[in-house]
Amino acid sequence: MSRADQVRERERVVLEGECRCPYRLLETERGSAVRQRRAGARGCHDQEAHQGCEARDPDEIQCLTLNGAVAIRQGRVLFFDPVARMSRTIAALYRFLYAVFLSRLPEPAAVSLGQNLLRLLPLDRLGSFRLDDPRLAITLGGVRLANPVILAAMYYDPTILGRAMGLGFGAVTAKSITIQARPGHPQPNLVRTSTDAGPGLVNCNGFQNPGLERFRASVASLPHRVPLIVSVAGETIGDYVKLVRELGPLGELVEFNISSPNTRLVYEWSRKPDELVTLLREVRRATEKPLIVKLSPDFAETNEREIIPAALDAGIRIVNYGNTRKVTNRRLSQGEGGLSGPDIFPTTLENLRRTRRVFGGDLEIIATGGVDSPDKAARLLDDGATAVGYFTGFVTRGPILARLILERLAASR
Repeated sequence: MSRADQVRERERVVLEGECRCPYRLLETERGSAVRQRRAGARGCHDQEAHQGCEARDPDEIQCLTLNGAVAIRQGRVLFFDPVARMSRTIAALYRFLYAVFLSRLPEPAAVSLGQNLLRLLPLDRLGSFRLDDPRLAITLGGVRLANPVILAAMYYDPTILGRAMGLGFGAVTAKSITIQARPGHPQPNLVRTSTDAGPGLVNCNGFQNPGLERFRASVASLPHRVPLIVSVAGETIGDYVKLVRELGPLGELVEFNISSPNTRLVYEWSRKPDELVTLLREVRRATEKPLIVKLSPDFAETNEREIIPAALDAGIRIVNYGNTRKVTNRRLSQGEGGLSGPDIFPTTLENLRRTRRVFGGDLEIIATGGVDSPDKAARLLDDGATAVGYFTGFVTRGPILARLILERLAASR
């Protein structure tokens, strides 16, 4: 059956079901669609499952029906996808699992369990975690990404990185690597947070990583199903130059971290803009790969006034805005750490808007921080982000979150 015949066949299917919002969807024999507000309905009571009853375009909604997911635009059925229903079922199950089990485990045990499951379970082989749609493709630094959703830096294990590349992301970022191996700060170096905004994390990991040589050896043969972003962190200009030269060939893009609040000498780069100018120029000379500067949300004025202009002058056109926010937390071994999760989303959105307004199209921006729902990802992209990144949402909402975001983005194309 040809593609056109398949479309016509779908349009002949008569669907009648109710979504989890105040609307009933009806499709006629010729594929036209109407929506009717149910009597007594006061508003959508399941925004996670239903992404569109309050859509910007009143003629466009995406809905979870009794039979699957159906996207409707201007009275026409665009797709009917039972896999989309499956993805929402997986999301609901994971949220339940996180609430009743994972969030109650001691943090070290939860981290170990999560990493072991990622290594062992072949989730990357399941198509339900991916959505291939050419309309979602972007370019970042001249590198083609299948979509604008990026897994932020947290893993360096090659098996986990390989699994993550099959979970719907347009690119995957490896954890920041230093010249020498680092054991990280003693435990507790990770604690959970929970506020009205949702679950988050505070960490003082301290760049625990295997070091340049072991990391290079471990990922040298890693197949790149999607682009790999290599992340580096140093305490001197020489550190960064060596790391970029040695690790740059392993990835399609290179991110250099000058903003981790968990390591003083790295965090201090954002306080030394004069020295940072030299760093940016030297790192730019060290590789031809596209470079990404990872900014701190704690230095918004310095970023705007000094760091971003210096990056542009050095020929660096991509920023990751941004890192975790420095907070005090007495449960951590260091007494302070980096906050991630939904509490920092308003800061991410504000920094994105201001940076886009000031620098216009001269800059490509990866908006990272607080993304744990399709709505938040779509909002950042609508407000000028080139791509969105997240990691905490991967933990608290599960590996299926990327698929949910892609469904939302595809429905709005």
